Amino acid sequence: MAKIDQSSLYKKLSIEQKIMLSVCSIEGKELLSPNDLLKEEFDKDTLIAHCERHRLLPIFYNNIRKLDGIDSKLFSPLLKQKVLAQTQHALTLGMEGVRISEVFNNNGINSIVLKGSFLSQQLYSNPGLRPSKDLDILVHESNIDSTNEILLSEGYKRIYPDFELTHQQKRYYQTHKNQYAYRNIKTGTLLELHWRIFSSKQLFNVSTENLFDKVTSLPFGGKSVNVLSPEHNFTFLCLHGSIHQWFRLLWLRDISQLLALDENFIDIALRQSKNLGTERVMLQALTLSKLFFNYPDVTVVKPPRVVQDITQQACSAIIADESKTLTKKISRLRIPFYKMKLRKELKYKLSCWTILQPNFSDWKTVKIKDRFFFLYFLLRPFFWFARVYRKE
Repeated sequence: MAKIDQSSLYKKLSIEQKIMLSVCSIEGKELLSPNDLLKEEFDKDTLIAHCERHRLLPIFYNNIRKLDGIDSKLFSPLLKQKVLAQTQHALTLGMEGVRISEVFNNNGINSIVLKGSFLSQQLYSNPGLRPSKDLDILVHESNIDSTNEILLSEGYKRIYPDFELTHQQKRYYQTHKNQYAYRNIKTGTLLELHWRIFSSKQLFNVSTENLFDKVTSLPFGGKSVNVLSPEHNFTFLCLHGSIHQWFRLLWLRDISQLLALDENFIDIALRQSKNLGTERVMLQALTLSKLFFNYPDVTVVKPPRVVQDITQQACSAIIADESKTLTKKISRLRIPFYKMKLRKELKYKLSCWTILQPNFSDWKTVKIKDRFFFLYFLLRPFFWFARVYRKE
């Protein structure tokens, strides 16, 4: 496969995509001049749609207002309204995250808030630059039942799963998966309760205990919350973006921003990636960040063929229509093959085939007693193909 370079990549981009990338890049690091690009003919609605698709609208709006010589009438009032709505929602989620963390703490439960407005504050010193749809909170696995009861008492209802699990279902799910989802009955706030960072223990082989041992305290809304340490945060962001093929450019913008905060951090990240076996995803993240946001300027040995491969696949996912990336059709069978390339270990590669594992939908479709739980594995292919067939 030919080496990917910025020149060939940018030839595939529309003028609207080029403007988005240029405006959203770190100031002074832009590949192309945003002022020059904005003088060309482009469609404003298409540009805004691209920014929304990649969750970059607040950063775009924040940066374009700082440009010299840009007509304030260039964009309609609708842009400002969209940004204000997204910012307000992010701040509301952030304050609810602070409140829930405090409730957990008052009940003797430690927690870590992930992503969202907290990450926005960490990276951009502005809690409103990262649009979010939900809260993500990490707790120890031993506290799942306790936090569930607390959330119910705080007005939340579990929506994923939306039915009571049997003993065997609960045991299996909490061993192989990593989160439950809740919705606040009154406010509609969505919250995901995690007991591991990822479902696959082999993907991020750092224990939850280790994450809690190295937490960083983040001031937020007059209070303080626990967030991941910079080292763990970087690895988490690389892995999270990689398993989703980086189809949201905001995730790459976060990488470039984190590295820009401390130019010496990349040396720490390189050493850590070797210790954790995450060299492939880190090299992919650095390559993509440079390709799309022209930062960081890191000289490394030519990436291995497998890194070039997963980088090319990610580029395709980023540029492609979002519906193709999120499709539930049979073409999704390609995803496990992509994920298998992210790490070398056989045990990890086998864990990529979650498509073969029974899930909530299967358990809800057919009720089987716990002593015959193994039958769900035999029925799984039929459940999966039936759902794909109905969707198509």
